[in-house]
Amino acid sequence: MPSWSNTPKGTMAAAVLTNPGQADPSDCFTYVTDYPKPSLPSEDWVLIRVRAAGLNRAELRARNVEHVSPLEFGMFIDEFHTDAPKVMGEEYVGEVEEAGSSSGFKKGEVVCGWAYGGGKPYDGAYAEYTIAHKKRCWRLPDTAREIPWEVLGAVPMGLWTAYGAIFSAGETKPGSTVLVHGGTSSVGIWAILVAKDKGCTVIATTRQASKVKRLKDAGADHVILEEDIQKSLDEVYRIAPKGVNTVVEIVGINHLKKVSMPALAVHGTCVLMGVLDKGWALPEFDSTYIPITRKLTTYTTMEEDYEPSTRVLAETMEKIRSGVYKPEVFLDKAFHLKDIGKAHQYMEDNKAVGKIVVTV
Repeated sequence: MPSWSNTPKGTMAAAVLTNPGQADPSDCFTYVTDYPKPSLPSEDWVLIRVRAAGLNRAELRARNVEHVSPLEFGMFIDEFHTDAPKVMGEEYVGEVEEAGSSSGFKKGEVVCGWAYGGGKPYDGAYAEYTIAHKKRCWRLPDTAREIPWEVLGAVPMGLWTAYGAIFSAGETKPGSTVLVHGGTSSVGIWAILVAKDKGCTVIATTRQASKVKRLKDAGADHVILEEDIQKSLDEVYRIAPKGVNTVVEIVGINHLKKVSMPALAVHGTCVLMGVLDKGWALPEFDSTYIPITRKLTTYTTMEEDYEPSTRVLAETMEKIRSGVYKPEVFLDKAFHLKDIGKAHQYMEDNKAVGKIVVTV
């Protein structure tokens, strides 16, 4: 019996994945108001009234019946399976509706978390309610109530993935030079924001000229329009003659040899944590991909340390309230859950700079 099994109680609204793999994303989903409402699997879990859910590329892959990595299951890796749940959506913000006695939460608290809905173990956040294990749910400060739900929905996963990649996996020091390869993604925008907040010099890349200004508005010191790989690398070295201290590789593993590793300074680190190009593996790999005195590491959200992430989330809420982080920079567009297909199409068309959110 899976650890998340529960007996539904009542019904709720949800966007159900009824026809995966259809060419039009709207044909993949059916919005219903009588989907089974989950209950607590055990006293370690909480039931969340979802207010907003952030979209992630993993959900596009799940909708299209594409590759799912066991690592995406995080703490539930032993329950790995390749099929998508009926209700996707792997991150949320909302309020605790019911808290297990050993969860450490209480009814009414504002929380966020990773619901593992993009091809993950159980039903996710494209619904009025979802469940979360206490280790996958984060309490937000009371002041978060002053921030609109759609803005809060654009924060959790992108923020912590970027912060963890740069400062945990990358061990980046304040004042370093950081290359964000894939800057217009939600993680890319947050990488720019958190790196600049620590006094780093940020170089960001994009393949679309129309998005250059948005990256500069986010705080990137330099934006490279990536039309030719070698010219882009030459531009990196024009800006940072000795190379950069940290590369945040969001585009994919196929760019390690051509871009990420060559761009590093001596003792620099490349953090591989994205597959925007859907490349999960290289046909061949040898140690020459990693130059002498450079490092390659990976980062996934299953590696977060609970206490630092709680602190960073709280600090970020205050920075949003005070105007340090402006919503128009990291939130691209909000849709209603009824229009989840349109939201998926918008993401699939690569129109966004930052996060796409659905409100519930």
